[in-house]
Amino acid sequence: MVLREKKFAILYFIASVLSLVFIDNDSIIELVLKLLSLTFLSFMYLNRSRVINIWYLLVLLFSIASDAFLIFDTDLLFIGSMLLIINRFLYIIIARRAIFQTKLHLLIFYLVLCLLLFVVIYIILRPYLKEILGIFMTMGFSSCVMLLFAYLNYLNRMNRRNKYFLFGLFLIITADVLMIFNKFLDYNILYVIAYTSIYYVARYLICESMIVGKPRRRR
Repeated sequence: MVLREKKFAILYFIASVLSLVFIDNDSIIELVLKLLSLTFLSFMYLNRSRVINIWYLLVLLFSIASDAFLIFDTDLLFIGSMLLIINRFLYIIIARRAIFQTKLHLLIFYLVLCLLLFVVIYIILRPYLKEILGIFMTMGFSSCVMLLFAYLNYLNRMNRRNKYFLFGLFLIITADVLMIFNKFLDYNILYVIAYTSIYYVARYLICESMIVGKPRRRR
């Protein structure tokens, strides 16, 4: 029973690990394996959750599209980046209950704190960004907001689902930073393997956080 419930999770990680083997070797096979991993993740969610969140399904859809564009490096980098930004706003929509469940003064305090942190990072990295300044600003701001909402949701209710969602988003932002550093500042195959692996773990954690367990059948 357990193996049957976890089959899509197992297939997801098999496809994910295999895709790492083909990084910088065969873009087509790497792309196919990445798309397969996201397909298995989608099946895992649809198979195990009794409540389907349409916003999360859109996240999975845009993740498939962004992976397809970003794998071909600079040729389609702008389109892939736009899809990543769209995903950030979808995560904000998913975590929006933080607005209604958090006291206004706390919400403003944490929001200002996040913005100050973002401004400091922006000032430090500005000389190196140049042509991607607009993308960085949009992605950075949306990432701050989505992480803030996830954190507030966890503070309001410290359960497993909120913890996985928060940690998954934190890993996504970490992977984003590594990807930007690798593509625009200092390319290294180890960075590619690192941020791709982080993305895979983050997506799995977020998927687990979105699953609303099916009620057990009475015997």
